[in-house]
Amino acid sequence: MLRAYHPFDVPAYSQTITLSREESFHIVKVLRAKTSEKISAFDGRGNVWIGKMLNSDAGALELSIDSHEHFSPPKCRLALAQMLPKGSLTDDIIRATVEIGLSEFYPILGSRSEMKLDSARAAHKLERWNAIAVEACKQSGNPFVPEIFPVTSSKEFFAKMKNESTGTLKLTASLEAGTRSCREIENDFRENPPEKILWLVGPEGDLTPDEYSAARNAGFLPARLGPFVLRVPTAAHYCLSVADQMRANFY
Repeated sequence: MLRAYHPFDVPAYSQTITLSREESFHIVKVLRAKTSEKISAFDGRGNVWIGKMLNSDAGALELSIDSHEHFSPPKCRLALAQMLPKGSLTDDIIRATVEIGLSEFYPILGSRSEMKLDSARAAHKLERWNAIAVEACKQSGNPFVPEIFPVTSSKEFFAKMKNESTGTLKLTASLEAGTRSCREIENDFRENPPEKILWLVGPEGDLTPDEYSAARNAGFLPARLGPFVLRVPTAAHYCLSVADQMRANFY
């Protein structure tokens, strides 16, 4: 079934939905959907409507509502704090982690981040990342569009994280010696499951010693991701997959 993003309130008595110009154009002109075809419209906050196309208007596609379902938010949110890597790798990370079930994304400019952003470019990146997140929700059927925070420095991020402790399991994908396995850490929290699992992943070249120290001071527990050194996108996907399995075991 084709999916459309409709981030607007729909009154309970409504029998139709009119999609935005952008969504209408995509479905009619790009996907070439025909009148009477079924469309799944979601608002990114857990509401999903199934309806049939009443017209083929590429500027204002109208759907008749056949059914509505509301999904409750997960008991445990999955979050990723990513020290920004070079090029378009962040695009790929967001796309894949949203498919896994990402709830929150923190883009961070770390000491070894090769990406340089002024305020205008950072705003453009944020707009692009939100669009990628919506597309990933369409592809995967995830009814919740994640919150993507503005780009921040590692210093600002760690200062903020010091105040976020209750209910959050904070983990660092660590290459340091003496780290614990994800399974060992998970076992420590079985009796008191977290409301959020937040992973911190470094850029190419890993976190600096100062950033590792700041992460520990902010309550992040170092965890190892197996015996090998992973590329940045692989590490991010690994961490969210592990978090998803932790969540399944906790609840």
